[in-house]
Parts: sequence; structure tokens; C-alpha cells
Amino acid sequence: MEVPEITLKEFRKHQNSTFFNNAYIKLQLGRDLSEEEIINLLSTAVIFSNWGDIDLQKLGYKIIVSYSNKYSDYKPLYDFAINKGYIPISKFIETHHSNNKEFEEHFFGLFFSSFKENFREKNYYVSNGQKKLIEFSSNNDSNLVVVAPTSYGKSEIIINKVYTNLDKKICIIVPSKALLSQTKRRLLENSIDNKLSRIITHPEMYKGNEEVFVSVLTQERLLRLLQKNESLKFDLVLIDEAHNLLGDNKNDGRSILLAQTIIILKARNENVIFNFFSPFISDPENLKVKQSNYEILSKGTNEFIKSEKYFICDISKLGNLFLYDQFSNLLLDTNKKFNNTIEILKHEKSSKNIVYLNRPKHIEEFSQKLRDELPIIGDDIDELTNAISDFLHPEYNLIKCIRKGIVYHHGGMPEIVRLYVEYIFSKYECLNFVITSSTLLEGVNIPAEKIFLLSTKKGLSNLSISQFKNLIGRVNRFSEIFNNEKGNLELLEPHIYVIKSEYENKKANIETFIKTRAKTELKIVDEVNNLLLKNENQLNETDIIELNKSLEYLENIEPYSTNLKGVNYVASTIAKLCYKNNINDFEIKDNETILNKNLTNYKKQLFSTIKDSNELLYAIYYIFLKNVEILNNNLKRLQNSSAINFYSMILEWRSSSATYKEMIGSFMKYWKSLTGNNRIVFIGEKWGEEKRNLNDFKNLYVDLRKKSDSQMVNLAILKIKEEQDFVEFNLIKYIEILNELNLVDKDFYDRIKYGTSDKSLITLLKNGFSLELAKCITKENYKTFIQIKIDTEEIIIKSELIEEMKLNAENRILIFEIKFHINQR
Repeated sequence: MEVPEITLKEFRKHQNSTFFNNAYIKLQLGRDLSEEEIINLLSTAVIFSNWGDIDLQKLGYKIIVSYSNKYSDYKPLYDFAINKGYIPISKFIETHHSNNKEFEEHFFGLFFSSFKENFREKNYYVSNGQKKLIEFSSNNDSNLVVVAPTSYGKSEIIINKVYTNLDKKICIIVPSKALLSQTKRRLLENSIDNKLSRIITHPEMYKGNEEVFVSVLTQERLLRLLQKNESLKFDLVLIDEAHNLLGDNKNDGRSILLAQTIIILKARNENVIFNFFSPFISDPENLKVKQSNYEILSKGTNEFIKSEKYFICDISKLGNLFLYDQFSNLLLDTNKKFNNTIEILKHEKSSKNIVYLNRPKHIEEFSQKLRDELPIIGDDIDELTNAISDFLHPEYNLIKCIRKGIVYHHGGMPEIVRLYVEYIFSKYECLNFVITSSTLLEGVNIPAEKIFLLSTKKGLSNLSISQFKNLIGRVNRFSEIFNNEKGNLELLEPHIYVIKSEYENKKANIETFIKTRAKTELKIVDEVNNLLLKNENQLNETDIIELNKSLEYLENIEPYSTNLKGVNYVASTIAKLCYKNNINDFEIKDNETILNKNLTNYKKQLFSTIKDSNELLYAIYYIFLKNVEILNNNLKRLQNSSAINFYSMILEWRSSSATYKEMIGSFMKYWKSLTGNNRIVFIGEKWGEEKRNLNDFKNLYVDLRKKSDSQMVNLAILKIKEEQDFVEFNLIKYIEILNELNLVDKDFYDRIKYGTSDKSLITLLKNGFSLELAKCITKENYKTFIQIKIDTEEIIIKSELIEEMKLNAENRILIFEIKFHINQR
């Protein structure tokens, strides 16, 4: 007789005021249980695990995990793990919580121990669900979608994909520079016999004659590579964090750009294979770009190896800490009370903790508040602080935070420093807190046992269910839980804290937030905002206009790549170059006549060849901005003479290969030269503190008269990074157009683009080295360790270079960076 399935919904109706319920609450709150309560809970868990729906099975698992961890009795968890195919758990219990004789006698221990060797991958074990994903992804002939929670081994699958397809042109598309560096390093670390020694991470690295190669690129860099090489075709494209294709909103330019690159890739090679990887996609069909005809196979997993414990605390009210139970949908009072956010962190912290905030400005502020409340750590960390001090400035706030066991991580930091922060937080046990933003949502892997959300927003919107799940999935990765030396099965229960702090919206209701994000039966539903992924019958009239506009833009980049009819192609060289360089600051087609007129008039001038920064900015203004309706407010600044003078200074620093330290010194000197109201300087919305004029709507300025030298140093670092990004993402593309129009002096072009005209340094930069590192390793004493082939733009580095740099006491940040370029196996 078949036993009918029990559902959580039905069980919940009868759960309250029962013996089971009281015992379950005591277990979740960590209180001691009677033998009768233990028997009741475990027997109920067995019923749930065998005859319950998926949500009741999760509840049964939570009971077993919580019991096993509380009483260090792992036999029930071992049986459950064997039954469900959770091999890493059962193997860890065998190794760390048993003796061999006990397991020989228990549940055919010897047989199962041998059976589990089928789930061994290199030096670790995988679950049944992971093994099925690995087997599924070994298909090299079909378009695949792999959907699995964070830490389920998607990165390893991508690496294996690359190494089994080295006879192809491969591109891994990643959403951020941080993930780009991390992916490149993983690929090099897994290279055997130097099978993969060169990975293209920038369009400049492609020489044009490679028969096969591996590239790791953001969608922006991939589009640029495709635009510069019209005949380039890829064979295999691996798209990491593929949910980004759906788009956060209709105006999400990066998701549209990702879809456009997929269209181009498919148009150039009908047989290109796409593999999509994501922690959450409810319907894989949503990853089909409608202009490209491709079928997909998909595989996911419904395993639930981790069982989260959620806590909420509203500091703005009484400060009581509640445990939220995702199965009963109830809040349980822990009888703990806190007066402020820092008090919670100090009391509830583990050895490694993530603190999430929405805005970089809040990250900077809170890191200093927390720093002031913590003692100096005893460990010798001078090598860390000295490296950052030498690279940037002794007064950098990060240095003071490190001395208190804190690091922070956001987009306003120099990229290499951000990577270094990830590295030192992973390596040094004395660093307990990393305070970060949504950069953590984009695949960055750092060890952590608990996460504290001091804000429930990402940008202007609340974290969605999928974003919330992705964020908390970064805590207690499998590699940490099942680590042979430091692993701990208590990490199967990640602690998630949602705190209504001073950085949260006053109207925010964190109880509603947690109940609408963490309740176990909530299902993730794809929110498809990218118009290029929608069926036309789903679009309204405005959407259709926007879609056709996007397709026409793409057609002007890659003619005949879509099925759009009646395309209006631009005819002039300058307009074509604007499309080629992905200009979105104005309507190219509408302004084609004006652009041509401006260019013609500019060329009539006596000195039309650009040789310095002032001439460059004047040319950008005269040709691209004059009489043109600018859509990008940031670019409108170049219509102001004081802004032109400021960016001329920034470009001069860039062209003279100024170090960060030198730029900070120059900023300080420049700011100190200002007098009176001129010391109220424009800093931008991200870091602004006050308004300058009555008609200002936003805080865009900072009054330097109120700042100490130390505060000004930190403001300078933030400002330099922001202006570097403005130059990189807003100005360089205009410089490229001017260069292709033969209006820029070659030597000056190299200095603006690369920071140098030295061919050896440029070759290193084209291969992904930072300018600081390039200048370091081209010194005379390293010539025997590095070979630079300028003609072929190849670099050969001996691994001994690392030790030589250490002997010469080079900055540890540069030693850290060189490891991204060397296969040390």
C-alpha cells in the first residue's frame, strides 16, 4: 500500500501547541531536550525524510542536523546522508566522528565507504547531485544550462570544460573584473604540464593569428574584442553568473550588452556552443536570446545540504534578537537584546564574518565605527599594513582597520587592492570581518561562517529572493565545511542576521523582508527584464520601440546579425566608429550630420594633430559634444571649462604613468592650493556630503575646510578611483575614435592609453599586467627571469621570479599580482 505524501502546508495546520512543536523550538533555540523529546523529533524527522514533500524533507533534515551538532551524535545525520547521497557529509563523519570498527558494524559501513569512492573528484568528495551535474556538463556538443546553489562546484565544472576543449577558441564571460582575475588564477592553478600558460583577459592581448586560445572577459571586453576583429569566431562560450542576462530592470545596459554579444557570437558561428551557469534560474528557456536560434539542455539539483538559521534584530525599536524559523514562519525570541549594531557583531561574531551594506559610502563609515570599538589584534600584520601603506598612503583607513581585524571591499578601491583584500582575508585568521557590498553577489569567493545584513537593498531596490539566496550562499562554502583539517559540520547551519541598522531605510520592515525571502516554500521566479529575451507578444508599444532601437544599434555594430527589417545604417566613418566603440552618450544616428560637420570644421584648424591633454579634451568637446544633445550627465561636465582643466590634470597623470602614491600627493597639493569657497569641491553623488547651491537636489560636494589631512587622503583615494573609472569607461572610447581618425599623435596615444610609450611596458600591459608591476619587473635585476617578445607580444616568465622579488623586498601587493600571471605547478 502506497503511503500518501505529507505536505508542509498540511503539517503546519496541526503544528502549533503540540509536543513536537515545543521540542522543535527548544532544539532551534539551543536548549536541552529530554530523551522523550529527542525520540519524538528524530522519529518525526525520519517520517518527513521518507514521506514528506520537499519542504518537509528539509524540515526533517534541519531537525537531524541541529540534533547532531548539539549532541555531537552524528549517526542520524550519517544515515540521512547515505540515504540522500550527501557523500561529503557521510565521508566527513566517517573520518572525523567515528572509529573504523563502529562503522564496519553500522549500516554496512565498509560497503558504503567503498561505494563513496565513486564520488571522489581529485582530493574531495561530491554529492550525488553534484556528480550528476558534473556528468551532465561533460556534454561538449550541446548548449547547456547548469543551475546549482552557490558553492556547488560550478567553477570546477567551468575549469574542466576548458581543459577538455583546449583545441577550441573558448571564452568565459564573467560579470566583473574581480571574477575575471579569480577565474584566470584558477585556470592557471589547474594547468598541468603548462598546457595553458596564456589566457586572454583583455582585447589588446589577442594577436589575430591564434588558431586556438582561452579567454576570460567581461561582456564589455568581449564586445570590444569582437568589434576590433570582424572575422573572429568562437567555438565554446561559458557564461558565468548567467542570471545577469535577465537584467535587473529594463534599463540594465550590461544585460542588454551581454545579449548583444550572444547574438554576434551566434551570427558569426552557427555552431558555437553556449554553456550557462547560475545559482538560480527557474526556467532555463528564459536564457534564450530571441534573435539567436539555439536549443538548450538543462540540469539542476534539489539537494539541500545546508540548512540556514535566520536571525532578525530591529535596533530602532527594542533591539530583541529573534530567530526566524522558515518552516513554521514564526519568530522565536532568543532572549537576547542589543543596543546597537556593533554590540550584535561583537557578541554574535564568528571567526570569519561578512557584513553587507548597500552603499560604498556606508561601508567606509561603518568600517571606521567598528574599528573604533575593537581592540588591536595581537598578530604580527606589519607585512600587510606596510604593503598597503607603501602602495597607497600610510593614512589609508584600510590600514587602521586591518590592525583591528577588519577589511572592507567595494568598487571605490583600486582593483588590485580589492583583490589583495580578498586574498589576505582568506589567508589570515586574525582578520575577522569583511565589510562589503553587492560585489559579493558576483561570484567572489571568500571564507565566512556568518553574514550580517545591515541593509536589505541592492541599489535602489530591495534584494530579491534570488539575490538574497545568492548572497547568503556565500557563507560556509563546501570547501570550508568539509575541509579535512579545519572542517566542521556545525557550518551546515549558516547563521544569517538581518539587522535594521542606521543604514537601513526607516520605513523598512525586516520581519516582512525575511518572511518574503527565506520562507522555505517560496519559489524563485525569473524576472525577465531584458527585452532581447522576451517574446514580442509580451511587449507593449514602448517596449517594441526600445527593442527595435537596441537591435538597430546592434545592426550598426554587426550588420545582418538580427532579423530586424528596414535598418537605417549610418554611412559616415565617424558614426560607424561611434557604434564600433559602443557610444551611448547620445543618439548616434540622429546626430550623424552634426558629428560630420564638427569633424570637418575641426580638421580645418591649424593644429589638428592632438599632442597633449588640453588638445585632447578640446577635440572631444568640439567633435562629439558641440551642438549635440548629451544623454550622459557625467559627460556633460566636459562642457564646463573648470572640468576640462581638472580632467586635463587627470589625463596628464595618466600619461606620465603616475603611481597611486604620486597621484594622492598631487591631489593633496591641488586641494591645499584652493582657498575660500573653492575648497568646497565637487566629489559626486557617491561620496558627496553637502549641497553647494540652493538649487542643488543632491549632496554632490565636500567642504575640505572641515577635513583633516587623514580624511583628505582617503577622499583622494576614492576620488582617484572614480576619476580613473570615468576616464576608462567614458573617455577612452572617444580617444580610440580620434586615434582611428588619425587625429592623435602616436606617442601621445600610447601614453594616454597605457601610461607609457615604452614598448616593453606596453607589451606587459596588453598581457594584463598593471603598470606598477610592469615597471617593477622590467628593472635590470629581473632581466634573467623574464623575456618580453615585443613583435609577437608574448611574455615568458620563470617562476623563480617570485622568490627573487621577495628577496628584493618588493611590495607584497606586486608579489601577489605576479602570481596571477605564472603557472606555479
